[in-house]
Amino acid sequence: MDVFSVDLTQQEISVLRQSLDTITLQGKDAKFVATLQVKLESELIEIANMLGKQAVQKQEELQQAIEREATKTRRSSTKTSE
Repeated sequence: MDVFSVDLTQQEISVLRQSLDTITLQGKDAKFVATLQVKLESELIEIANMLGKQAVQKQEELQQAIEREATKTRRSSTKTSE
């Protein structure tokens, strides 16, 4: 079986996944469609996990930047008051 890569957004994958719930199919195609549903659902879960990790990382980086700025401000205040 050949496997190809297609660049899709999370929203596009979600629409494809949802559309598979409403298609008309013959019995012989049921297993194929079910497998496709599982694949798309797995991708959506993986994307959500990846985006969640990125959000946590961005939050941590923001917190570190805030702490660095606070340290700089304290140092400036200390030098000024001397």
